[in-house]
Amino acid sequence: MLHEMDERFLVFTGRPNAGKSSIIRKITGLNIRSGKRPGTTRRVSIYPLSRGLSLVDMPGYGRITGASIWGTSQVKDEILEFLESQGEAIALTIHVLDLSTFMEVSERLEAKGIVPIDLEMIQYIGETTGEMPVVAANKLDKLKGDWASILSEVKNRIDEDASSKTGCMVLPVSARTGEGIGALKDVIHRKLAAEGFRTPFSNVK
Repeated sequence: MLHEMDERFLVFTGRPNAGKSSIIRKITGLNIRSGKRPGTTRRVSIYPLSRGLSLVDMPGYGRITGASIWGTSQVKDEILEFLESQGEAIALTIHVLDLSTFMEVSERLEAKGIVPIDLEMIQYIGETTGEMPVVAANKLDKLKGDWASILSEVKNRIDEDASSKTGCMVLPVSARTGEGIGALKDVIHRKLAAEGFRTPFSNVK
């Protein structure tokens, strides 16, 4: 996958059903393609945003109901190949995770000696791009009780594995209700502006 050397990327990653495509649509207003069920989109999709800047929608990475092991492996290979080959051209990565299930799933996998996919991907993004991703902790609307405590647990767990001494920025959002989307858009706008890019979706409501 070859691109012009001066082209830069705003990359979105996440597990199937984390709400990645919904987040992108909310932030950008783009008509992002997605399958009828989680994980049916299996290709890296690139959308031009402005001169020299494109948005990259990565396929959902993880075990997908109804998908073969080979198909899942192929998705992983495609994601890693893009990160490795285009790491220096990535201006910013947003990793979308499911805030409502992250701790439960992570604890269950770690009890079996398996590194949770979200943590694996966050770490790999930091290693290949030189900068930790901004984490969009989606599905805030599904949490009951003290969501601030849950968010703190999630951030602490992510920072335990983070290669950066400063850890990751973790922002609570809800693609369904729109809560936190404005704050996420502001962070994206500021970080891309620092790289010399103007985000064409800054006024999207």
